[in-house]
Amino acid sequence: MPARKAQTACAPLSHTMLATSSAELDLPLEDVVVVFACSENFVPYLSVATQSIVDNASSDRRYDIIVLTRDLSPTSMITLSRQTKGVNVGIGFLDVDAALGDIKLPHHGHFRPETYFRLLAPQLLPNVDKAIYLDSDLIVNADIAELYDYDVEGYKIGATRDADTIGQIDGYDETVGPYLHDELGMDDPHDYFQAGVLLMNLAELRRTITPEEFLRISTERMWRWLDQDVLNKVVNGEYARIPMNWNYLMDWQHLRRTHIIANAPADVRDEYEAARNDPKIVHFAGPDNRPWLYPDADGADLFWSYAKRSPYLEEIRAQLEDSRATAKGLAKRLQVIVLYKGIMPAFDKTCPGGTKRRRVIIKGYGALGGHNL
Repeated sequence: MPARKAQTACAPLSHTMLATSSAELDLPLEDVVVVFACSENFVPYLSVATQSIVDNASSDRRYDIIVLTRDLSPTSMITLSRQTKGVNVGIGFLDVDAALGDIKLPHHGHFRPETYFRLLAPQLLPNVDKAIYLDSDLIVNADIAELYDYDVEGYKIGATRDADTIGQIDGYDETVGPYLHDELGMDDPHDYFQAGVLLMNLAELRRTITPEEFLRISTERMWRWLDQDVLNKVVNGEYARIPMNWNYLMDWQHLRRTHIIANAPADVRDEYEAARNDPKIVHFAGPDNRPWLYPDADGADLFWSYAKRSPYLEEIRAQLEDSRATAKGLAKRLQVIVLYKGIMPAFDKTCPGGTKRRRVIIKGYGALGGHNL
């Protein structure tokens, strides 16, 4: 990412300092509560997600956004606060360091330690019984209050089935099912959910699992999908099903839909297609192909429609141009083309799902650490 540019001159920080407890947030937290986890580098995309919430908010509801972080700058906090000023959306910033202490959170590949912060929400928000958790790499294309109003009574969370993982289980990567069953301990791996959008019953989570237990499981080994695996291990399929259009996984590299999810059962494929046709949230999940670098990515038009009203628009545009003009950016693009437009489709053609040859190669790839790249 290019060097971050200041978005606004420094201003008094009385209402934008990093809070050490939820009581310091100066937010009512009485209606729709939305939680993000974000590092300084991801602030521009958090801003776009925030803008999408603001643009679709109902005048009849109150929305409070809480950003779990450890390194947001005062300038970023001021900019994000000004973005919601004058509307019925508030934002606050909560420090996670006290809850984490010296614990080192294992991560790999494109994942960052911030992904674990959602596990701390029950502890960090003791005065909140229910909240939506959102990854920062998404846009909300409907009133987020509609999601908040789903009933999760008696469940720890509400979530959508993970069509991508289910497609892997049923043919694309047959090592996934045994991993989820034997190592994660899931009774039925097909119940695996995607954790980028969660409706968290914080009261039930506090009642049934301690923060120490969450962190113990998180750090006992390098899980393939990190905290998402931890949540699935704890919940083990017992979650309130939310319609998939509240977490439509973009057609990553234009391969996810036709190569991965195509292996899933008919009901999963049908739900994914319905979500694609009417996405309430578009989640740009994946190691690459994000719309701020690839304007032809699935769902990029919606991302840019909200980005145009973000205070970080020029910075996001500059990052896009940098990826197109610099030697580093061009080399990355070439790598993506070779891998995702050449090698992966060729592998799928020569080693179809369900074949012994495919299983042997994928197992060998995993043994070399490939799943953690």
